[in-house]
Amino acid sequence: MRLAQRFRRTLPEPGGWPAGVVLSQTYGARDTEPIQGTFAAYAAEGYASNGIVFTIILARLQLFAEASFKWRNLADKRLFGNEDLAILENPWPGGTTGELLARMEQDASLAGNAFIRREGDRLVRLRPDLVDIVRTDHQGFPEVVGYAYWGDGRGSEVTDVFEVDEVAHWSPIPDPLADFRGMSWLTPVVREINADRSMTGYQGDYFANNATPNALIKYAQKLGPGAVEKIQSQWQARYGGMEGWKTAVLDQGADFQVIGNNFDQMEFTNLQAANENRIAAAGGVPAIVAGLKEGMSSATYANYEAAMRRFADMTMRPNWRSACASLSKLVNVPADAELWYDTTDISALREGEKQRADTMQVLSSAASTLLMAGYEPASITAALTASDLSLLSHTGLLSVQLQKPGEHPDAAQDSEDDTEDDAPDDTDTEATP
Repeated sequence: MRLAQRFRRTLPEPGGWPAGVVLSQTYGARDTEPIQGTFAAYAAEGYASNGIVFTIILARLQLFAEASFKWRNLADKRLFGNEDLAILENPWPGGTTGELLARMEQDASLAGNAFIRREGDRLVRLRPDLVDIVRTDHQGFPEVVGYAYWGDGRGSEVTDVFEVDEVAHWSPIPDPLADFRGMSWLTPVVREINADRSMTGYQGDYFANNATPNALIKYAQKLGPGAVEKIQSQWQARYGGMEGWKTAVLDQGADFQVIGNNFDQMEFTNLQAANENRIAAAGGVPAIVAGLKEGMSSATYANYEAAMRRFADMTMRPNWRSACASLSKLVNVPADAELWYDTTDISALREGEKQRADTMQVLSSAASTLLMAGYEPASITAALTASDLSLLSHTGLLSVQLQKPGEHPDAAQDSEDDTEDDAPDDTDTEATP
């Protein structure tokens, strides 16, 4: 019996769920880990409405989608391909590896989770906020037993429940409040995103309405009881807040003074840049790579290269590795190999010509040293390519002369001399009777 046939009731909708939501099933109680219902809000209010969030996700997406899939031999770390990778290279009709990776990155950034299902000879993306992770406790340890999918939307009925082997679940940042669910990197910086949106709106209103954000009103005479509170209340009602951009008209000798009338006095630009920098840091994208003010103020070629290496090493490579691990269940992995990523054709990760030449020189010197020490040439190439000296294999010969172990150099020389003495002398032309 398929897992989907065991469900006997509709799952509750998310939002304020208790820690253990129990499902009624024929084979006993199961808990679920629903994906947080912030996906639509993050997509609409963040990704589609905030330039900084869009820029950070776009930088992640563009580099992440540049990789290609290969098999990696577990012994010598060699990359190779075969026809079993076709479903990842063309995941759906007209689809490409880049589009698959782009969708996974979007879902992981906005929902913290990406779900890819294999259906025959094609892959299908499951919208993350419509998926519940069905789990149980097996011998005291949590275990995933399937994935419930609300194909018609929350509030209806569960349309499908897939077995564990049918769905690749990618959650690069684990949710500390769940065992299997991931967390969006946007969650810790929601306040910064909201503040950036408010400051952007404030900036637009400021220029559109010739705003005066702070003001001081002075009177020459002493005001009567309650007059200060009344004037303050009237001022706030007429001219305060984001919607109060109007020309002030005062009487009775009031003296109006503007305080902090420009962005420099308010340090507006620095405040906004600080918010942008925190959002970029949460997304794992250096400010200089994203083109933000904090990064561009110190932009140099060397700084950009260092930032790109940090972006690739600390953000992209861990994501590529974990994505390969999650997708490997959907393909036929060859024996003694693993699904891996290939960054050879990614221009942004290529070293400069000088760095590449220096690296080649160091590798060549190391290869020469190892060869002179008696290691097999093929093993030297594999070891230097994989940066793993355990792949080296020795010939059993030592030193420059590659003499046998235990043989004295003089003995080797005597052997060579004897060989030379036994050789015929071409200069001896005397006939033998």
